[in-house]
Amino acid sequence: MGRVMTHSTDHRKRMHVRSLLILTLLLNGCAAATAVSAIPGVLVERAVSFFSGQEASLPVGMQQALVGVQQGLKQMGLQVDVLEPIEDGYAVEFGNGELDGGVQLKRQTRSLTTLTVSAHRGLTHEASVEQAMVKAIRLATEQTNKDIRFDFQGYRKIYAKPDTGKRHVGWFRPGAMLHVTKNKHPGWLKIKLPSGQAGYVIANLRKGGG
Repeated sequence: MGRVMTHSTDHRKRMHVRSLLILTLLLNGCAAATAVSAIPGVLVERAVSFFSGQEASLPVGMQQALVGVQQGLKQMGLQVDVLEPIEDGYAVEFGNGELDGGVQLKRQTRSLTTLTVSAHRGLTHEASVEQAMVKAIRLATEQTNKDIRFDFQGYRKIYAKPDTGKRHVGWFRPGAMLHVTKNKHPGWLKIKLPSGQAGYVIANLRKGGG
């Protein structure tokens, strides 16, 4: 009985999260940034936890799969906003303020990669969009030469600490919407990476302009 949640209880919980998200957006307004824009990461993360995502296997190596993700998202009018190396793969975040989500690549063998795509519009799970993304990414990997690599032009590094001398833990696209939290280091923003770990980017937020 402890594992059972009634439909009405689950519905009230979702509505509570939705109300909190709307209230947060109304109170905060639009936060434009010189390099990134802030979004209410905690509430979005809580909402995304309801979604499982669409999984598929790609008969290609990791680098070819990563290029496929970049090209597949581009074909759907989206971009890789954050790219984070994880154990045996990569984690990606994408979003345009309306449709948001993530992609995870996990290496199975040198020629086999597992792809997982999660997409949501606000608090609404977009399963059909996930399926379309999987198809677009699969097609892009088939059309990509295995010698082509992810295009890092325009991307900037994410650091483990607010210090350019420290280890870098990923890349972000200037202008992207990121999960930003407060920190005490001027000129730096603390962000949440797709894995949930923290990272730091050189950027500044400014109020208004949204």
